[in-house]
Amino acid sequence: MPSRRASLTASLPSRIFWVLAALCCAIELAMLVLAYQHTTAHRRLSEQLSLVRQGTAMAWHIAAGPGPEPQTEIAANPAVRDARHHWLESVFQALAGGGPVHTLESNEIVLAPLENANARRILTEALAHWNSFSRLEVLDPGSSAAASELTAVAPTLTQLARQLGQEHDEAILLADRLAALVIVTGIVAFVVMCAILLRQTRRSERSGRLMRSMMNQIGAGVCILGSTNKIADANRAACRMLGRPRKALRGKRLEDILTEQEGVWTGERPDGMPLAIERIPGTIEGYTGPLRIITLLDVTARHLTAECLQHLANHDALTSLPNRGFLEGHFKKELARCTGQGLVLGVAVLDLDGFKPINDTYGHAVGDALLVQVAQRLSAALRNGDVIARVGGDEFVGVFPDINNRESLRFLGDRLLSVFAHPFQIQEHLIPLGGSIGLALAPGDGTDQDSLMRAADAAMYRAKQLGKRPALLTSVGGTGRLA
Repeated sequence: MPSRRASLTASLPSRIFWVLAALCCAIELAMLVLAYQHTTAHRRLSEQLSLVRQGTAMAWHIAAGPGPEPQTEIAANPAVRDARHHWLESVFQALAGGGPVHTLESNEIVLAPLENANARRILTEALAHWNSFSRLEVLDPGSSAAASELTAVAPTLTQLARQLGQEHDEAILLADRLAALVIVTGIVAFVVMCAILLRQTRRSERSGRLMRSMMNQIGAGVCILGSTNKIADANRAACRMLGRPRKALRGKRLEDILTEQEGVWTGERPDGMPLAIERIPGTIEGYTGPLRIITLLDVTARHLTAECLQHLANHDALTSLPNRGFLEGHFKKELARCTGQGLVLGVAVLDLDGFKPINDTYGHAVGDALLVQVAQRLSAALRNGDVIARVGGDEFVGVFPDINNRESLRFLGDRLLSVFAHPFQIQEHLIPLGGSIGLALAPGDGTDQDSLMRAADAAMYRAKQLGKRPALLTSVGGTGRLA
């Protein structure tokens, strides 16, 4: 309970800022609505005032009657006079009930009815004089009573113009005040929002610094991932583990740096050192929500140890060629694949000629060095996918998948024997060496590992019996005879 109260207290200032921001935005919106309403009212009053002033001028002009001036002659024209009477009457109707009306400039406007009570009272008075004038003009044209009513219209309209002018000035003053209030409210809202953003930015920066500091204290590598699984940030341990600075890691995926093999991500650091890590995905609660992270555990030593043990288990310690144990599994796998796909598999058994006397004469150290060079030459003579293993002291077995025919296998056998064409330089000794090789094909010479090995072994011993050096290339056919 105390911790929750402390949390609420800590977040109170931020909430107050947000409340103030919301309040300022609401006030700003209300001010904008009021400003719009008063702008509309100002436009309405401007239209009404302009039309009333034109009507006042027209009423004074009509009341003046004909005279010596040119315009009074026009006014004496009945058609012009009737048009002006009709226009003034349409102005009265538009002011009273609203609607479309033409100005003296022949512009059509839609007039709103008068809303102020004083203005409507004055308009009613002017309209009463105008209606009396219109009625008397029909009954007794040019009478003094009609002229009196017409003369009373103009001052009444002048009074209406003053009333509307006063309303217009008040509307302008109120609009100016509202505009100032809108500006002030907008400035306050802007300041409050800037304060909120500044506060949030500082909190985010503090949170980021705190998180980075905590991450850097962790011994394991930690990377924060973005929405596309790209690294957004990494701690010092991750940078040290991957051998790259934080700047170089940002924007990269782990797949761009390492390759996954059976749950272990392996590769090389920029300095060429091997690297193996295990990746543990997870999430942590960040300031803006959950963050996806990966924890990197350096298992390079364990991985290299496992690889070394695996290599020692499957390879000859002296020559680094595959050993008998590896050959067993590889032989079975390739034989099954070739049999299933209808392919031909070649097998070779190679035995060195005269190796024991060399070993006895020069010693085991020279003999071992000779075996290493033989293994290197044999490996260089192989195709991609071929395997040659050391299965005894001076005995080797080769497995050649995807052989086209017996001649192709004989060609591969010739390539293996060609490694003995030149003597071997061991220390200060130049040692000639030969070999005998026997070849067999599956399925022609056998359908299982034992039968193929027996066929190739028999062919190899037959080559030895011929007593030539380098050994003759022979092979056992399907009948067991030499080919």
